[in-house]
Amino acid sequence: MEKTYSYARDGFVYLLSYATLLVSSVAMNYLIRGIINHYIPDALDRAVFSGTSAEMVGFLAAVVISFPIFLYINYYANKMLGQGKMIHDTGVRRWLLYITLVVVILVIIAQLISLFIAYFSGNLVLRSALGALVTLIIAFVVLGYQWWHLKFFDGTAKKITTNFKIFEWAVILVVIAGAVWTFFIIDSPTVIRNKRFDETRVQRLTSISSSIQTYYGDTIIGHRVLPTTLQQLVSDTRIFIEQDGLIDPLTKQQFDYKVLAVKKYQLCATFATDNTKEAANVNQPMSTPKFVGANSFAHPVGYKCFDLTVQ
Repeated sequence: MEKTYSYARDGFVYLLSYATLLVSSVAMNYLIRGIINHYIPDALDRAVFSGTSAEMVGFLAAVVISFPIFLYINYYANKMLGQGKMIHDTGVRRWLLYITLVVVILVIIAQLISLFIAYFSGNLVLRSALGALVTLIIAFVVLGYQWWHLKFFDGTAKKITTNFKIFEWAVILVVIAGAVWTFFIIDSPTVIRNKRFDETRVQRLTSISSSIQTYYGDTIIGHRVLPTTLQQLVSDTRIFIEQDGLIDPLTKQQFDYKVLAVKKYQLCATFATDNTKEAANVNQPMSTPKFVGANSFAHPVGYKCFDLTVQ
């Protein structure tokens, strides 16, 4: 009896399998690199993925969601291929397979280039080497799996060997271990929410500080005195700040403001988290005025006042 095939089904299975494989591989790569960056921090590394909680949550979600889908679709496809119920040499499969190989090879080349650049840029060699090694291992695993898949499923009915099943379970355990480990080093949703509130507070305090500087002005334009209240900033037509910019985003209470001297004043707020370590690591240009410095509002947990000076 002649076999009938569903080309639409086969195309869907192949496309979803390769898509979830690539998403899972990329996410797992950055997840493990984030773990490495967490335990081997580099104070000079500010422009690339640093492994913070906010960055790792997205990759963790990608692994948790896409990897189980890949396992199921892959199990289904391998079973159908082994029974001869799916076409092994369909054009969709060949295209997706070779596209995946090209992507993996490009990733390998990029990692070698990145390691070379990192070494001669003064970055931490150990961290850069471990990160590159992780990416290369994942790339070779994907490359090896695709090559095995191409050779093993050649149109004849076969059963998957015990050795390959052991390999599959080893990969699954590594992915589970990476995901579980990540849960232990990222912040809880409550902590992340509190940090976002504190970031908003710092942004608003920075905006107030800049507005006070504009209000004070220079020898040509400006009042040449500090405002007695923050409300004067809102009513000044030269200053672009709204009423919401003067209040705490959670309590809706106005930030405390006090004039200390002719050019000195104080801004106070209550914070839910401690950002002193992060603020100390911010690279601020030397030309940036002190009153808008990125680390001017480093704060512990609780009520904190900042003594500032207009220029």
